[in-house]
Amino acid sequence: MLRVSDLSCVRGDRSLFTGVQFAVEPGQWLHVRGANGCGKTSLLRLLAGLSQPAHGEISWDGEPVGRDGQAFRSELLYLGHHAAVKEELTAIENLQLASELDGVELTRAEAVDALKRFGLQGREDLPVRFLSAGQKRRVLLARLVARKARLWILDEPFTALQPPADSHRRRQGTRPVKAMLAVMRRDLLLAMRRKTEVLTALFFFVIVTSLFPLGIGPEPALLRKIAPGVLWVGALLATMLGLQRMFAADHADGTLEQMVLSPTPLGLLVAGKNAAHWLLSGLPLVVLAPLLGMQFDLDAEALGVLILGLLLGTPVLSLVGSIGAALTLGVRGGGVLLSLLVLPLYIPTLIFGAGAVQAHISGQGAGGHLSLLAALLALAVFFAPWATTAALRIALE
Repeated sequence: MLRVSDLSCVRGDRSLFTGVQFAVEPGQWLHVRGANGCGKTSLLRLLAGLSQPAHGEISWDGEPVGRDGQAFRSELLYLGHHAAVKEELTAIENLQLASELDGVELTRAEAVDALKRFGLQGREDLPVRFLSAGQKRRVLLARLVARKARLWILDEPFTALQPPADSHRRRQGTRPVKAMLAVMRRDLLLAMRRKTEVLTALFFFVIVTSLFPLGIGPEPALLRKIAPGVLWVGALLATMLGLQRMFAADHADGTLEQMVLSPTPLGLLVAGKNAAHWLLSGLPLVVLAPLLGMQFDLDAEALGVLILGLLLGTPVLSLVGSIGAALTLGVRGGGVLLSLLVLPLYIPTLIFGAGAVQAHISGQGAGGHLSLLAALLALAVFFAPWATTAALRIALE
């Protein structure tokens, strides 16, 4: 049972509502009506746990929802204003990936049947950008078929629909790792359909690192000396190009709300996005670095140290960058602020990464620098998803 006691909501210096209380028993439904701006959506976001009330308590099965948020989210299905679909993906891809996020493994036949029930027969393999606003909404509502949830919170579910679609449900499983992999696969699919974003960072890396040999001239000793710093600074800046987009699109289309309310811990889903970001912006740099290193007259062993350092360091750049991307989400001028936040945090990785190659070239050995890079990676893997999760929850408030 859902019970609300003496609930109040304040936005800025304005009180939207006070003293709201009600109870919804199993099998009952509650229709919230009111004028625009009176706080209907704010109330639903409070019930879903996306925002915190100024006063009062929300309980589920007799327990405050904040006491065991993961258990509450596993029984909740929240559909907000935004369609929470990716326009580059097809209707069936959107539904299957959203179902995996919910912990449900949906076969193609089941997904086709769900879309058919909501009037999308024959449009399953069309990219969502070719669908009307009402049809996009039906893709979102098809999740009601794919997931068995005890509590549905639907914010204007029939917007742009005529007539309203029917609701159905099915049994759900709990597969956190599959949900994380689904987030990775979704981001990789989107990147393959927005190739210019990935190629821009690679071209930037190639051009920046190639300008230095052309400008300095063919002096092998000097080129070898500046090579580690140039290659690492180029990789750092190229990685930063995609940071602002890491969560922006999900925030704009409502997908981020669905991730926060997924029964899968948000930290795992953030880790999946971090992994996808590294695969798209970090791993290609590691592959290109040896070819660009030859411009600086680096020998094979130095190139090997460079590759190993980048393999350890570029994931740190993605993980730390995700914290900055989450903190600046929705902030006007966030790109500049993001740079100011993350560049100081990148300095240790830059020092140890470039220092490893320089130490090898000078004969001192790169083991110490690589060990410190590995330690930074271990710390980032442990703490960065947690910090990013906290920042995302703040951004959604």
